[in-house]
Order: sequence, then C-alpha cells, then structure tokens
Amino acid sequence: MNYKVEGNGEALIFIHGLSDSLLYWEVLASNLKMNYQVIRVDLRGHGESELGNDEITIELYAKDLANLLNELNVGKVNLIGFSLGGAIALDFAITYPEKVASLVLMSCFSKIDNHLAAVFNEFKNALNSSFEDFYDLILPMVLCPEVIDDNYDDLKFLKHLASQTANVQAYIKAIDASLDFDVGDKLSKIDVPALILAGEYDEITPVSIQKDICAKIGNSKMIVLDDVKHNLLVGKNNGKILNILIEFLKIKGK
Repeated sequence: MNYKVEGNGEALIFIHGLSDSLLYWEVLASNLKMNYQVIRVDLRGHGESELGNDEITIELYAKDLANLLNELNVGKVNLIGFSLGGAIALDFAITYPEKVASLVLMSCFSKIDNHLAAVFNEFKNALNSSFEDFYDLILPMVLCPEVIDDNYDDLKFLKHLASQTANVQAYIKAIDASLDFDVGDKLSKIDVPALILAGEYDEITPVSIQKDICAKIGNSKMIVLDDVKHNLLVGKNNGKILNILIEFLKIKGK
C-alpha cells in the first residue's frame, strides 16, 4: 500500500474515491499537516498501490487501513472519506469502533439502492470499453457545466494523464465491491461525532441518500454545499471545506 504521512498531532486519515489517489487531498493535506498528523492512502489498485490477488471488498479496504494504522502505531483516528472512501470509512467505523474518533463523509453512500446500482453499472460498462469512455461519462456527473467549460483544456490533459496509469481492472473490482455493500442497518452503531457533506446537485449520491445516513447516525450533522455536484473539492470550496473541517475537529469532543 502506498501512503503518505505528514505533520504531528491528532491523526487524520483521508480515503479517496473511485479512480482517484491520495493526490486528491493535496490542498486539504497541505493546510492541515501544520496542526495534525495527516495520513493519506492509495487504495488497492489505485495510485501507486498494488491490486494484489485478494477478493476486493469494502471490508478488505477497511482491513488494509486497520493494518496500516497498526503498523504506524496510530491509535484513534479521524476518518475523512470521499464517495467510495466514505463507504470504507463507514465500514471501518462499524468494524473497528475503538480506532475511530470521528467521521467526515463526503458524497457518501451506506448501501446500494436501485439508483446507485444503475449508476455503478454504467461506470462498469464504460470501463469495459475504455478508461477514456469512463472519464467522459463521469465528468459531467461530478462537476457542474461551468466548471467543465472553464477548465476544459486542463480536464482534457488530466484525462490523457490519468489514462496512462489507470488500473481499469482495479476500478471494476472496486465497483463490484460497492455493488455488494450494505451497512444501512448498522449505522446506528456509530456513536462518534459524524459530519456529512453533500453537494446540492449530486447526481451520483443525491442529497436524499446522505440525509438518510445522517438520520441513522446519532451524533451527526449535515451540510449541503451550494452549486456543486459529486466532487465537492472544487475551486473556492477547498477553502470552505477546510474551514468546516477545522471547526468540526475543534468542537467534536465538546
């Protein structure tokens, strides 16, 4: 597993989403490492982590994190997960409650309903064609039109760059793992402070899905960010979410 540890203090572990890597968290990590121990990971088959030969499940991703924390001799952590990473954070919190201080769930899901099943199967079909087809399919689902228009050349370059290293097999296995995921009836077991961040126009994990998670976790609150889809870390939202995280971490134990 490829990972990066920066800073000292209370531990934060960042878990990226499907087809992303630990680089997704660069802006937040660079600001938070001054006051926290920031741990970022590449999930199996993502970034620079090997896929391995094990059957890929959400539970396996969570076990990987637990093994890493043991290796680093880290006790309790604050988990911050985006999309697939949020699902892994939920599973981790349920399976290893003694290791969790708090949860931040961004564009998250706790189970696969008919809507998500259809979306993930669309992703899978596109990946079976090519990574480029997957990128073209998912882009308008995660970013608002004006963001795509304003960053067209950069996004085109990123597609070319990502296609050179994309592990399509790993992404398909991650989707299959997600399709089997369901902790909806276990959310009430989570008793640490939880913050749910949702995008107003999220087409992948709509606000309604995340409201359900918030309702089932006792000590939780939800913030809906305006004018954003699935990918919350866009432009000025990086600063906004940074401030939200700092405030949440500051008051979570009170």
